[in-house]
Amino acid sequence: MDKVINNIEVRGAKSNNLKNLDVDLPLNQFIAITGVSGSGKSSLAMDTLYSEGARRYLNALATYTRRRITQVGRTHVDSIKNLPSAIALKQRPEIPNVRSTVGTMTEVLNIIRLMYSRLGSHVCPNGHRLDPSLKISMAMDFAGNDSRMGMITCPVCKVKFMAPVAESFAFNSDGACPTCDGTGQVQDIIVDKIVKDDTKSINQGAVLSWSLPGRGLMKYAAEKQGVRLNTPFGELSAKEKEIVMHGAPKKVNVIVPSPTGKAFQMDANYENAVLVVENSLKTAKNENSVHRLNRFIDNTVCPTCHGTRFNPELLKSQILGKSIAEVSEMDISEVKTWSEQVINDWTPVDMAELAHNLVSELQELLEPIMNLVLDYLTISRAGNTLSTGELQRIQLGRTIRNEMTGVLYILDEPSVGLHADNVIGLIKIIKKIVTQGNTVVVVDHKISIIGAADYVIEIGPGSG
Repeated sequence: MDKVINNIEVRGAKSNNLKNLDVDLPLNQFIAITGVSGSGKSSLAMDTLYSEGARRYLNALATYTRRRITQVGRTHVDSIKNLPSAIALKQRPEIPNVRSTVGTMTEVLNIIRLMYSRLGSHVCPNGHRLDPSLKISMAMDFAGNDSRMGMITCPVCKVKFMAPVAESFAFNSDGACPTCDGTGQVQDIIVDKIVKDDTKSINQGAVLSWSLPGRGLMKYAAEKQGVRLNTPFGELSAKEKEIVMHGAPKKVNVIVPSPTGKAFQMDANYENAVLVVENSLKTAKNENSVHRLNRFIDNTVCPTCHGTRFNPELLKSQILGKSIAEVSEMDISEVKTWSEQVINDWTPVDMAELAHNLVSELQELLEPIMNLVLDYLTISRAGNTLSTGELQRIQLGRTIRNEMTGVLYILDEPSVGLHADNVIGLIKIIKKIVTQGNTVVVVDHKISIIGAADYVIEIGPGSG
């Protein structure tokens, strides 16, 4: 008879503060790890269980794939048996990029976009508003590159036009505001931030943007065009300043001195001080590069979309008299109420089934978010403005929707930022993940979370 596997068996764990720890963790249970600060709770959860689970998963992938994924070092442990694939929801998740919002991160906006495409009241090019109908909705469903997809006819003026499909409402794609490209902000390069001290000469570093990587030849190219390098910037002529700040891009043959006293002749592609910042913004690939460039920039609300991120043309399409931008400004609880109104107060009879299916899917997404006490967040809230606790709970909400089974979930202090009364929703989500056939390990100090666990591991009173 096959042996029944009931536990993850950890033997000789030595990560950080752990002192040759042996422990068994029951599978398919809610397990809490607790203990005083520095005792080794996170070392057991993150540096032992998660690290080894992630390493084993990566080792199972093809070599070609592994080379493109950040590798995980071998865990300091003698052995771990019966360890499932592991997913960690860290206490400090990575900060989302500027294009992420609560709507995109939770995928709530995906369903809202679909609702506006299928259920929306659109406007023809001649300004006639069309009532929503099943015929219009069906026009969105032609497969592939069918030329009829989205094509509808205005019943008033008979003009044929393309109604917006779901992708048309995506501000990270076709629906982006043409001015800000879907970020909701415009970046203004401030000349006074490029030259902050005009008592310095260019040779003394007055033009700060020319100190960016790869721009060492710019001052020599400016000199070749008549700009004095050893004169305080404030004393340069108007013509010299214009060349530095706004001079035309051109190829210039320059003479560059070397530390040994020799001079080298070479061609340089001249970029003025403002153009250097513009071009660098287009190619910046990491946070450090962006941070260096941000010192020259002021971010202001986009004057075209007023921060909504959407192409203003899309705002003509409405459901219950509201545009997608107006719904995006609602918080999660208001979106739930609005979606209920779509079914109860408005939907044409022939579209009732379609509306019910879309609203049901939307509310399935909203339920775990509300259980995790994130109902106050607006759909449009920028992801990079969320707290670490909010980010982790959004991760958790996504996790339960995926309905995976046989996975080890490791949560590092998920109750951070939660009021005691709101921990109930968090516990409910954790227990649901367990009932889906998973093991959940939670590192936390809250008595209510420890008390709700099926199994508790307390490390201490000393470390490890």
